[in-house]
Amino acid sequence: MKILALESSTTSAKTLIFDSDTQEVQVRTRRFEVAGPDPAVRDAEGIFTQLIALARESVRGHDVDALVLSNTYHGLGLVTQDLQAATPVYEWPFTGAQGLCAELRGDAELTTWFYERTGCMVNASYPAFKLAYLARQGVEIAGRKVMDQGSFNFLRLTGLPWTSYSLASGTGLLNVRTSDWDLEILETLGVAGVDFPELHDSEESAPLLADVATYLGIRPGIPVLVPGPDGGLSQVGDLAGLPGDMTFSMGTSGAMRFATLEPSLSPRLSTWAYRSPLGWLSGAATSGCTNCVDWAKDRFFGSDAQFSEIEPQLVQGRDELPTFLPFLYGERCPGWQDQRLGGFVGLEPRHGRVDMYQAVLQGVVLSLYHCFRELTAINGMPTRVLLSGGVLSSPFWTQMTADAFGVEMEVSSLQHSSVVGAVRLGLRAAGLSEDQPAFRNTETQRVLPNPAMRDYYDRAFAKYLDAYDRTSTAPDARAESLTGGNA
Repeated sequence: MKILALESSTTSAKTLIFDSDTQEVQVRTRRFEVAGPDPAVRDAEGIFTQLIALARESVRGHDVDALVLSNTYHGLGLVTQDLQAATPVYEWPFTGAQGLCAELRGDAELTTWFYERTGCMVNASYPAFKLAYLARQGVEIAGRKVMDQGSFNFLRLTGLPWTSYSLASGTGLLNVRTSDWDLEILETLGVAGVDFPELHDSEESAPLLADVATYLGIRPGIPVLVPGPDGGLSQVGDLAGLPGDMTFSMGTSGAMRFATLEPSLSPRLSTWAYRSPLGWLSGAATSGCTNCVDWAKDRFFGSDAQFSEIEPQLVQGRDELPTFLPFLYGERCPGWQDQRLGGFVGLEPRHGRVDMYQAVLQGVVLSLYHCFRELTAINGMPTRVLLSGGVLSSPFWTQMTADAFGVEMEVSSLQHSSVVGAVRLGLRAAGLSEDQPAFRNTETQRVLPNPAMRDYYDRAFAKYLDAYDRTSTAPDARAESLTGGNA
């Protein structure tokens, strides 16, 4: 069986072809060309056209049996009743609703009510608030159907306005208890009258349209699985779906996803609860990770500098470092302060560019550790932590992460885990085993924490929490409560 996986990520189109008979895997990636000043605002048809063009190149010479789809969480676009795009798709980094969300978070009762119904926080990244923002801007929403890029891609491939429960769970519009669209949320946010795509399980499919099949050069009518979220699909790709399994990705943004049996909500409202294609996830995500490191390298060493030239200058356990707050792109977990600013605390004239660069690495890790403490407070310690992402290209940063967290971590050797997860779902839907030799981790690598570094990171984290509290933009004491107690 040959499966074609298509992914529209934050920045790139990706295709993966898997042949279950030969175990051959072919991957292609191409950066999206996005017109306009804000790359988080994208033309849905333009993104689909670029994705399908890459797919056409990828399938030459292949007789494809099924298509599977991956997409980012939290995108919002509107389509008309005749299923034509009415707005761009506003992806997760879009910040237009920051002011609205800051206003809404001033109502503690509303904030808690929303979180407990949806598993999502009042934050500009969520489609519920992008929708309310568009309505306030005078955009016509009545009678329009809410879709993200993945659902739009499925629409163009099959003609059907469907989405998956797992992708919908990251919108702030799906009720975590009923697993249905929550009309009371719409009334509360003043956006009643919008329509929704049909909800389907992750292994459901619809036939590929003949005109798209002709363009691609493959058979019409082959199954196209409903789209899934890249974060949830990564859990599937890494075979980390058992309760207690935690995937930990440190890429452009940072994310921890803890597999649970049911929705797991934080009394501090500091984490989120989404559905993966296989179950529930209790998680936390940050807006600042390798994007902050790229910023630091370019600013302190120049865009032509190589990370390999900088790393030998770094030394573990330096007490004299300033504290870096990695909120250059706002805050998601644990405090959800969209308007929070990043920067250095305790910066002195004696600090040079190497000090500041290492402080950025450490600040990113401590921010993620802050989230980890919130997750373990409600779920207990994970039975397994699987680390992936750009962090693995830096042995220094990888060891720093294990030392700060104080837990053993497995290194994921699986590249392209989200599209591999989509392929695994396609195999399951076809009645085949998802455990394929091409996707097996033949030799597990582990990163062990250095116990001698525990005292150092306890001190560093205490300094981080103090700086975090003193720079809060929250109008109430909720953010301060996140720094107190043993989370």
